[in-house]
Parts: sequence; C-alpha cells; structure tokens
Amino acid sequence: MYKKINRLIVLALMLMLVSIGYANAQGSNTVSPKLNTVSAKSMYPVFTLSPVAGAIFPMSELGNTFEAGFNGGLDLGIRLNKELGLYTKAGYYSLTNNTQGSPNSSYIEISAGPRYYFMTKKLKSAFFLEGGVGAYVYSQDAYTVGEQTFDRISNTNVGINVGPGFTLQMSKSIDIILKSKYTMVFNDAGTRSFLTALGGLEFKF
Repeated sequence: MYKKINRLIVLALMLMLVSIGYANAQGSNTVSPKLNTVSAKSMYPVFTLSPVAGAIFPMSELGNTFEAGFNGGLDLGIRLNKELGLYTKAGYYSLTNNTQGSPNSSYIEISAGPRYYFMTKKLKSAFFLEGGVGAYVYSQDAYTVGEQTFDRISNTNVGINVGPGFTLQMSKSIDIILKSKYTMVFNDAGTRSFLTALGGLEFKF
C-alpha cells in the first residue's frame, strides 16, 4: 500500500517536473514583442550652419563716438534635444566714427555658449534664448591729424552677450533665423556695449 502511494507521489513529482520543463521550453521559444519593436531613431543631435548679417547699434560710451554700422558672421551650432543647443559664432562688426575724417574701427568676435529653445507642438517654428562669452578683438585704423600720425590700434578683450531669437522652418533642412543680441565688452577703461539685430538662413544637417 505504502509502496503504491510512494510510486504515485514519485510519478506526480516527475509529471510536475516534466510540465515545468515543457513550459519553460515554450517560454524560451516565444519572442517578446518588445524585442521585435524597433524604436524610432531620434532626430537629435542636429548640426546647424547659419550665415547671418544685420546692423550694429553702439550704446552708452561707444554710442558717443560711433554711428550704427554693419555686422555679419557665421554661426555653427548643435541642437542636443528639443530644449538645449550649443553654438559658436565668428562675427565682424564695423564701427563708423561720428566725426568726419576720423578713423574707422571694428570688432571681431569669437564666442560660444548655450541656446535654450521654447517650442509648441502646433508650430514648426521656435523661439530661443542664447548667451555666450568670448574674445572681442578691437581694431582702429591708422590715421593722420595735421603732421601727426597715429598708428593702428588692436587689442583683445573678454565680452559677454545675450539675447532672444526666432527660427521659422522653411523645409526639413533650411530655416530662417532672426535674432537680437546685447553685447558688453570689458576693457581697462570700463565697458563698451552695443546692440545687434540680424537675420539669415539656418542649414540643418
């Protein structure tokens, strides 16, 4: 009697082990739907190249000496995600002296910084706010007053800039970019500031 009971218990245990093994084998042969799901490739990072041009408006101390002039440059950027990007800029700013016959001057800028985007789902355009820090090379042409000649001046100082901007999508690879910047340059005599307004095309890669 006990032998039959023991045999039944052993047989039941064997059936359980076989059933568990079979279930595991079936589970291992089943491919998870998640593994077959191919996630959409992220569109970021996006690299940008933007030739821009516009006007410079000298302010405060700089505005006492110079008139509004031309500025142009080239922006290189990388957009890391929907909200954050980084950019670097090389720019040229012409400064025309208020006094006729006085030497012309200019700034050359090399700066970099972050760019924060503000987007809505319904629009294919974006507002952004950017700020940067960099080197500003000031140059003044040589000139002569009477019999006295003054040599060309060139010096490099640190400057900061900040301002809003706007991009309007024209196609998948081209945007129109418009922006305004307030720039402050530090030197031994104090600070020099100017405002710029510029626009151009933004090529995306």
